[in-house]
Amino acid sequence: MPEMPQATIRIRVQFGDVDGSQRIHFTAMFRYMEVAEHQLMRSIGMPYATALQGQAFPRVHLECDFRSAILYDDELDVTARIDGVGTSSWTVAFTACNASRPDSPVAAEGRMVIVAMDPASERAIPLPEELRRALIDASPHHDDTC
Repeated sequence: MPEMPQATIRIRVQFGDVDGSQRIHFTAMFRYMEVAEHQLMRSIGMPYATALQGQAFPRVHLECDFRSAILYDDELDVTARIDGVGTSSWTVAFTACNASRPDSPVAAEGRMVIVAMDPASERAIPLPEELRRALIDASPHHDDTC
C-alpha cells in the first residue's frame, strides 16, 4: 500500500510553553497539533489560507494523552494524519515524538474533530465535495511509532 499523506513538523519547546516544573503546558501541545494540521492541509492541496476561504471549520473536540515527559528545550516531531471523514466533519490524529530523545516512546498523541459550518446559521453543513475528496484520499494511514 502506498504511503498516505501525513505532515510532520519539528518544533522546539519554548520557555513560554512550559509550566513551573519545566514540563510542557498542555495548551502548547494543542497549538503544536494545529501547526501540524495546517501543514497536513497544505500537503493535500487544501490550505486554509487560500482553498478554504469564506467557510468556517471550528474544532469541536480536542484530546491529548501525554505518554512521557516533554520538557523545556526538547525538540518534538509532531505528525498529523487524517483519521476519519464523516458527512460534515473529519478527524485528524496526532503523534508527538521527542526528537531530543529518539529512543523514547511516543511522547503524546491526540485527536481533533473539525466540522464544516455555515457561518450565518452556525450549523453543521456537509463537507464541500473537493475537500471531502482530498480528505478521503488522505485517510487510511496508521503508523503510531516514532
